[in-house]
Amino acid sequence: MISPMLRLALRSLSHHRIRSVVLVLCIALIGVLPAAVEGLLDLYRERLEARAVSTPLVVGAPGSRSDLLIHSLYFRGEVERILEMKVARSVAESGYAVPVPIHLMSSVRDHPLVGTTPDYASFRQFRFQSGRWPQKLSEAAIGSAVAHKLGLAVGDSVPTDVYKLHDLAGAYPLLLKIKGVLAATGTPDDDAVFVSLQTSWVVSGEGHGHQVIDPETDFNLILENKSSNITATAAVVEAVEVTPENEDSFHFHGDPDVLPITALFIDANDDKGETIVRSRLRRDEELQVLDSMNELRELLAVVLRAKAILDANSLLVMVATTLLLGLIVTLDVKVREREVRTLERIGAPRGFVARLLFTEVAIVVATGGILAFFLAFGAIRFVADGPLILP
Repeated sequence: MISPMLRLALRSLSHHRIRSVVLVLCIALIGVLPAAVEGLLDLYRERLEARAVSTPLVVGAPGSRSDLLIHSLYFRGEVERILEMKVARSVAESGYAVPVPIHLMSSVRDHPLVGTTPDYASFRQFRFQSGRWPQKLSEAAIGSAVAHKLGLAVGDSVPTDVYKLHDLAGAYPLLLKIKGVLAATGTPDDDAVFVSLQTSWVVSGEGHGHQVIDPETDFNLILENKSSNITATAAVVEAVEVTPENEDSFHFHGDPDVLPITALFIDANDDKGETIVRSRLRRDEELQVLDSMNELRELLAVVLRAKAILDANSLLVMVATTLLLGLIVTLDVKVREREVRTLERIGAPRGFVARLLFTEVAIVVATGGILAFFLAFGAIRFVADGPLILP
């Protein structure tokens, strides 16, 4: 049963409903920011650490360690230098671990285009909503977020992005054929497009194919036609779609061991194998080896220092709000002098008015706090239901 004091306080707040609603919203908005920031940081820290734990060893070329970590684990940014495929081959030949190379230098409608091997699928323990892992040149598997945002499914096609339209010597966009859609993982993999290393190399210009020239029908493309050789004009461009007719024309230049990769994951057979591989790789001055969890903790330490500034700012805002609330209560008492005198004349006990005002303030603050909690909880759940997205 509601006490008379509480009933009277609720009636008073209901009578001044506009003022009460404004106060509740102000308190909720002030409280939701620190609550949401704290919850979102915990959520991001949990997901970032889970990604780092599942990828304990990352190899890259010398340069920024944080750039390499973010590039390889979260598919953001670029690395200063690249590796050569011979590093992956040497790891494979050791027998202690499976190398998982990553080549990330292109995109598909602003989604990272990740060139890798089938070992990446087993390394991440992927499941498929539909289809399969890419097996041939120009085939792709897309993350669940990519499929949803772009409206793509198995059997569809999508071109890669082109950044240098004015570069006549640059690579042309390659039409990718969607062969698989991955099940949601809540990781950056949901927002990526996966292809073979060979496909990624073609997109970045390390390899290419050409149109098939028929001297009978494509006479306008022929510069010189000899019995042993046909010379084509500059109008013959690199192929933008891999077909059964031109698939054999795709090739790569130079030694396969020097083809580029941007990072290398080490999927060790056991702890002993991981230790041996790490020790061998660290002897090479042309490589840097990251313990993902240690590097991530250093990055998070910087983030937490920035959070301390936000916490201090939130504290100052809360102090200012408390003072403002006190001012509003004081002014409210002045405005309600006639009401206070009426209560005293009808026999209200000493301190009744003070208790009434305290009850009203407590109801407003509690309502604002509860609203702030639910708003923060909703924001955190909304982010938690989607993939991990980094700026």
